Amino acid sequence: MKNNVMRIFLVLGAAAICGTALDAQSRDLLSAKIPFAFEAGGQHFAPGKYVVREHGYSGVPAIQSAKTGQTVFVTGAVHTLAQVSPPKLVFHCYAGATCFLAQIRPSNGTGSTVSMTKAEKEIANGERPREMATIAVELGAN
Repeated sequence: MKNNVMRIFLVLGAAAICGTALDAQSRDLLSAKIPFAFEAGGQHFAPGKYVVREHGYSGVPAIQSAKTGQTVFVTGAVHTLAQVSPPKLVFHCYAGATCFLAQIRPSNGTGSTVSMTKAEKEIANGERPREMATIAVELGAN
């Protein structure tokens, strides 16, 4: 009896550990070719192809350069329930300044609204006009 109880606890512990490890894997959301330099998560990115993934149970979005492998987690992104079609990335672009990632909008699942960084807030408080740039994306990483 004592051995059976011990086996049950070992099996339950192993299942909990394996379940947590599986949940920590990333899910590819979309990929896009972005034709301009931009900032996301306080990091500068050059024009090029990027993959957006969600990581962990809470779905923290991350952007990765297909060319260099540079990755940044977009902390502070707020999930939204609205789905869109076609999927897209939305950027805030300021005259004479860089563009900033503002929204990640896949067609399946939930999208994310990205909080303004300190640098973007400083630019937005100035007198520079803001424009929205929308980039169409492909589902999944290619």
